[in-house]
Amino acid sequence: MQVVDFALGDASRVGRGWTVAVVPEGYTQAELNAGLFETDVATFVRRLLVTPPFSHDDLRPLLNVVKVRKASAHSGTTIRLLTPAPAVSPFGTAFGALFGRDTFQGRQIERTAYGDGDAVKQFVRSQPALGSVSHFLAIINNTRIYGGIMKNEVGWFSKFGASWPDVAIHELGHQAFGLADEYPYNRGTSDPVATYTGVEPDSPNVTTVTDAATIKWAEHLTLPQSQIPTTVRSTPCVRDHPVIAANPPIPADAVGAYEGGDYHDCGIFRPSLHCRMRESARPFCRVCETTARLEIGHYMVTVGSGAATRAGAWTHVQSFAPGTNPQRMLSYNAVSGTYAISNADSYYLSSDRRPDGTPPIDLTDPALGTGSIGADWTWLVPFEIGGALHYFGHQFGSGMQGIFAMGAPWTSLTPTHTTPPGHASHTHVATLRMGGAPHYVGYNSLTGDAGLFRLDSDTADPVPVSTMRWDTGHTAVVAVMIGSEPYALTYRMLTGEVMIRHLNPSDFIMTFASRSGFWKRNITHVAVLDLAGSPYLVRYSGLDGSAFIHHVRAGGTGVDPVCRVPPPGLGGASILGVGAPAIGPVSLQSPSGPGQDLYFYNALKQTLSFTPLSVH
Repeated sequence: MQVVDFALGDASRVGRGWTVAVVPEGYTQAELNAGLFETDVATFVRRLLVTPPFSHDDLRPLLNVVKVRKASAHSGTTIRLLTPAPAVSPFGTAFGALFGRDTFQGRQIERTAYGDGDAVKQFVRSQPALGSVSHFLAIINNTRIYGGIMKNEVGWFSKFGASWPDVAIHELGHQAFGLADEYPYNRGTSDPVATYTGVEPDSPNVTTVTDAATIKWAEHLTLPQSQIPTTVRSTPCVRDHPVIAANPPIPADAVGAYEGGDYHDCGIFRPSLHCRMRESARPFCRVCETTARLEIGHYMVTVGSGAATRAGAWTHVQSFAPGTNPQRMLSYNAVSGTYAISNADSYYLSSDRRPDGTPPIDLTDPALGTGSIGADWTWLVPFEIGGALHYFGHQFGSGMQGIFAMGAPWTSLTPTHTTPPGHASHTHVATLRMGGAPHYVGYNSLTGDAGLFRLDSDTADPVPVSTMRWDTGHTAVVAVMIGSEPYALTYRMLTGEVMIRHLNPSDFIMTFASRSGFWKRNITHVAVLDLAGSPYLVRYSGLDGSAFIHHVRAGGTGVDPVCRVPPPGLGGASILGVGAPAIGPVSLQSPSGPGQDLYFYNALKQTLSFTPLSVH
């Protein structure tokens, strides 16, 4: 019987995916030969794959579960509680697991079953192709005693009861994602309650902070400060605090601050009333699930360290249309009407600057690539028509529109068509392709009106295609291509809602409408990233300086967090309060060839930074 094989994934994915190694503890050679360990791992994997976030289709290709077999001299059914617990297990198992090794408040805890974690890690990593594995689980072949604990980077658990796979996933929450237990160590109604008096814990799902602005999971809060703490505080301390009274009542899945966690009844708070880290048969709460998603998701996109350089004063900074060659940046100032075109690589590498702060395309002719297209273009967005790069301009308020051709060799913008004032006034404009032709979506956040327009010519007015009511208040609108189909994603800052609509010539079909508070209520910029042919989004908050990358699900059925971006910091420019082009994708040259990067223009510091992205 081979030592290593995969229950999920394969060896080629270990270096570029999320891998957990499962070892047998207390399985004799005869039991291994009979397939008992295979059956147990398969039971665990089946439960894992129906548990969010592991059940999400976008994460499935990243998951690996590898079985690493080692026989024990005796079956794990022989393991029992010994008082006091000896230093070395006498039960003859592969890694020396023993029940009751830990104590709490001076009392032995029977369920704390674990063995030699260093031996587990050394054994797994000594196998071919498994040297980089960092997540470990050990199934204790004992059905008589309930047990589970994460110790020395290994999650241990027995097979007591039908719910043991849920216990395994709970222990994985500790081992792989640094989540804390959210329950108190109570062993009966007569046990004393415990109050936490320590420092702020490192774990992402427990805290001593009850300020909505600074609590660890402020990103996910669905309740206002007036409902935090979310449970009734009592003096003296009590166990199982009731949820505070509210009208309407607080939903069962609300994210707030519930007292009790990390083995204590008082003085420490968890995000939700129920969670797998409190009751192993429950789903992960929103905070714990997102923590797991981000840990796994970073295998989809890895964010490197970037560099910043001086860039000048602008209201719009954006890369050329995707696929345009050469890759360049366009800077525009809506106050003066001036623009400047620069090679993206020059921003990254060159120390030479024009008087406006941008690097010249040609050092012998610094004025090349500069000019004026007039002031007050609220939106200036790229599109291609007839294979040539153009920009579509729109002025909110007047409704005036303009089309500008990018003259070869990509050094000048020339107006080809301008409409008189009086067209529909849009607070947001996003260009896209539908049926092979360029279109744009226009939306007015104040009226809720949205429209789809076709760009048939660079010398004629856009052609209205369809209209729709989107309701008011959306503060970000982007067009996303999913496969060959166009979608529009909107975000409403006031509520934190995200919506995705499938676009077609006759109407808009909603494919995803989030709950309130789905995203934090402070996002000021959303931009589309096309990474390795898959649709992603980068979202940025000009209010706290944070940024995240999200993956857009197939069919536009949702968006999921993938990874954090090193905080760009405060300073992203905005028009009408939200979303002037200041962040997005660009492709820079590197020694290994063109690569995908994320640019960010800081209007406050007048700098442009580039952060490399690696897609797996």
